[in-house]
Amino acid sequence: MTSISAFGPVTASMTTGTLKKPLTADASGSTQAAGGSPSDDTIEQKFLKYAQMSPMDRMRANILKSIGLSEQDLKTMTPDQRAAVEQKIKELIEQFQKNAGKAGQAVDISA
Repeated sequence: MTSISAFGPVTASMTTGTLKKPLTADASGSTQAAGGSPSDDTIEQKFLKYAQMSPMDRMRANILKSIGLSEQDLKTMTPDQRAAVEQKIKELIEQFQKNAGKAGQAVDISA
């Protein structure tokens, strides 16, 4: 124990938590709780999935989220609707890349 103030000794302890269900990897490499479905993601699984994404995939996911869509929504669209959304995503990414590195750029750090 180390005393760092007049209030007394300071101790550090660490407790470890456990997952309620063990994680298993499926053939695609994604992890999910044993016995759970892919749509039954826990916070930890959502974080791991997001952390394993490439920066471009994260940007795409954030753009889709900002326009109120998901990858699942894209899969259910008609080819014309999907092409229009894909074009919008492409334009936004190109605009971001064009403006990247310029002084005074606003950056969204909410993700």
